[in-house]
Amino acid sequence: MANTFYEQLGVPAPKGNILERQRHRMTFRNERVLYNRKCDKTGKDIISMYHPDSPYKVYEQEAWWSDDWDPMDYGREYDFSRAFFEQFAELQQKVPRMNLNVIGSENCNYTNYALRNRNCYLIYTADYNENCMYGRMGLKNYECLDWDFADDNKHCYEITDCYTCHSCYFCRKCEATYDSYFSLNLKGCNNCLGCVNLTQQSYQIFNEKVSEEEFKKKKEEVFSSYENMMKFKEQTEAFFLKFPRKDMEILNCENSIGDYLKNCRNAEYCFDSYDLEDCKYTSYTMGLKNCEDWDFVGVRSELCYQMVNCAYDLHECKFCMNCWEGCNNLNYCDLCLSSSDLFGCVGLRSKKQFCILNKQYTEDQYKELVPKIIEHMKSTGQWGQFFPQSCNLFAYNESIAHEHYPLSKEQATQLGYNWREKEEKQIAQSSVKIPANTENSDESLCNEVLACEQCKKAYKILKQELVFHKKTGIPFARVCPDCRHDKRMAKRNPRQIFSRKCAKCQKAIKTTYSENKPEIVYCGDCYQKEVFA
Repeated sequence: MANTFYEQLGVPAPKGNILERQRHRMTFRNERVLYNRKCDKTGKDIISMYHPDSPYKVYEQEAWWSDDWDPMDYGREYDFSRAFFEQFAELQQKVPRMNLNVIGSENCNYTNYALRNRNCYLIYTADYNENCMYGRMGLKNYECLDWDFADDNKHCYEITDCYTCHSCYFCRKCEATYDSYFSLNLKGCNNCLGCVNLTQQSYQIFNEKVSEEEFKKKKEEVFSSYENMMKFKEQTEAFFLKFPRKDMEILNCENSIGDYLKNCRNAEYCFDSYDLEDCKYTSYTMGLKNCEDWDFVGVRSELCYQMVNCAYDLHECKFCMNCWEGCNNLNYCDLCLSSSDLFGCVGLRSKKQFCILNKQYTEDQYKELVPKIIEHMKSTGQWGQFFPQSCNLFAYNESIAHEHYPLSKEQATQLGYNWREKEEKQIAQSSVKIPANTENSDESLCNEVLACEQCKKAYKILKQELVFHKKTGIPFARVCPDCRHDKRMAKRNPRQIFSRKCAKCQKAIKTTYSENKPEIVYCGDCYQKEVFA
């Protein structure tokens, strides 16, 4: 796409580099930091992504969707003597918000950005999952614990970037694989232990064929105790470094660059996305056409720019967050659904049109006023820029930006981001020792408050978790769910593109592996010949 994209949308070319723009947008999304607070409508105790001290009105789901209040009641005239973002921030603080972005779920109080899940706990950006815990970025998983970027898996534990797998544990980048452990990049395999870069193989240990009896014996040895399991895990990581990695995870793509892309055409610097056409600078998006600078989620959308947390059938929307379901021609809107021709609106829920700052106008009035507001924003240098931090509902260390672009408090505040000091509650921790294996554990373990070996924070083993571990024989972790998540994410490459040479043919390549990383990196052709020959 040439600059005609910006001309078509009537916006200037973006300022700042790609990573800075993405980091800024990601600060507007809090997935995993939840709080206890009161519903500002009913007074009930609720779980929320908004801190109790935040200045926003927060309603529980049922109250927010009810007809007991009208977001149009908060409408106000546009004041040309004041900057647009100042007026918008004031409106944000008045219009009620949902405590969590959860729709159509059952027994899933501790989930966020979640759709139609059942009996799930602490899963985020996850839809249609059942009986799952401690997961992020996943669809249609069943009885899985501790996962990230995972779809259509069953009975799996500690997996990342795995798809249609069954009974896989401590695995990464596996597909259509079952009964496999501590493995990397398997396709169509079963009964593999400590293996890497295999296709259609079975009963393998460290990429060597073994008998069924040998495999069973080694598996029992590995999982006989927590110490044995962790020792074997270290051995596998060292073993993996002997084998090549593909420069970028791209499948069935044309003229595209990024990582974890599938079925894309002309996708430039996009990550964790699929079904894109003529798109730039997106992450975790799907089904987009002619869109730029979009993080989460997209789906059947076209001609949109500078978006975050927006999804489903959006057309010509710009500078929006949390807008869903069939929106058209929205500018600088937050939490608006199924509406069109809105400017600077918050919380308009269905089929609203020709509104500015939540105030209703006729079509002629709207079309006359909007160009004047744009000119006013140009005069203040605000038109074409995404929302500033004054309109941000979260602190940097609450947001998903802190995961992908970690900063210290000093670094974040120096860059103008907010920071929230975490209040660590003093909880009496049990002196009980976690069993080396699951044989002698019972429900009494669920009554204990444990101390994470890494961050020292308190955590608990829940009954559903206990049942899973006893059933699989996987020893209990010694670190809390947050630290387990951080360890999994640390194994994924950053959303950055580096230049280096293929370790096989020495040609110049683009990759998400920086030159100082120890992995052997091949270009796509050499990798294909080496692994799939």
